[in-house]
Amino acid sequence: MNKLNIIRKVLEVIQGSLPVTDGTLNNNFGPVNSGAATLTEDTADEQVIKELCRNFAKVLNDRDFERLDGRAEYHLYTVDHLIELIKNNDEQSTINLFNENKIKSKYEDCEFLSITFSADREQAKVVYNVRTCVVSADNKYFKELNKKNNKKNTISVGTPFSTAYTLSVKKERETWKIGKFEASEGNIKTGTNL
Repeated sequence: MNKLNIIRKVLEVIQGSLPVTDGTLNNNFGPVNSGAATLTEDTADEQVIKELCRNFAKVLNDRDFERLDGRAEYHLYTVDHLIELIKNNDEQSTINLFNENKIKSKYEDCEFLSITFSADREQAKVVYNVRTCVVSADNKYFKELNKKNNKKNTISVGTPFSTAYTLSVKKERETWKIGKFEASEGNIKTGTNL
């Protein structure tokens, strides 16, 4: 894909990033009553970052292969990260993974472990656990998921499991956005407690 096509695709994605009509996302990222406890000691930036991370976890994990948007989280990314995803054909890879394995999953909860700011407070590293449940999927998907988990815990249909997420976030035009994302596959924990 040449640079002009990538830029066109990025602009298309940015312009096409509209709020989800079912109300699952709050795209203004202000403090909202999401049902999760927010500590009163949190600064305004910490509250906004936590809401961004919750929204990211929700959109990433509330997915159904029958009505899948492979770029539902794209509006949460920095432009640089979005360009990388488009270069790597991330949208189609996501669609293929969910369709081939007939995955239906749901977000359950998250627990924040740390938020570490840069000296200028324009960037931060966020570490948190995200609890997810796979409602349905082909058996081959669970075999692969359990293989990555080194069979420490067996994940099956309806088993909630927790994955450690590490996000690098930064301010882009005064709005916190995700610049990098990693999920720890080797640290998956099953059960209802994070």
